[in-house]
Amino acid sequence: MQFPDHPFWDFSLATYGMDGVADACIALQEAHGADVNVLLFCAWAGRNGVRLDRAQIEAVCGSVRGWHEEVVRPLRSVRRRLKSALDGSPPSELQMALRARVQKIEIDAEHIEQLRLAALADTPDFGGFGNFGNSGAAAHANMEAYLSVLGPGAGAETGAALTAIAAAACRSGTGR
Repeated sequence: MQFPDHPFWDFSLATYGMDGVADACIALQEAHGADVNVLLFCAWAGRNGVRLDRAQIEAVCGSVRGWHEEVVRPLRSVRRRLKSALDGSPPSELQMALRARVQKIEIDAEHIEQLRLAALADTPDFGGFGNFGNSGAAAHANMEAYLSVLGPGAGAETGAALTAIAAAACRSGTGR
């Protein structure tokens, strides 16, 4: 499958691959039900100096909710299930090969979700993104606002995860 190039995807790959970011994202996914793609979108927006308000974040969530719930999450569930055999024994080579194929499809589904999110950046409701400066504070605030849309429950562990992601976002050499 050939995807169009986009700076948001490049940013996501670079940022997610930095030390501690994957763990921080997964922790927020598990603790708050966060969509890692939306979390990274919020970080990317902040990285580019854009502060998102609650209405924008709700629009972001709404634009990908169905896809995420109906495609991405079920693929993730299948991939996780394929880690172990039905009888509790170690998975077979065939099962692991299937798991790898499902993982590739899951990543492609997430890439499609990210392209949808990236398209929002160019809509009038978002005022377009420009390179307004590298802002860790904006990245942190955007992600914190996203978590508040999901519900209460931010604690010290959440703050540390957001700080780790925001710091990595600012170190990422990919912007817009």
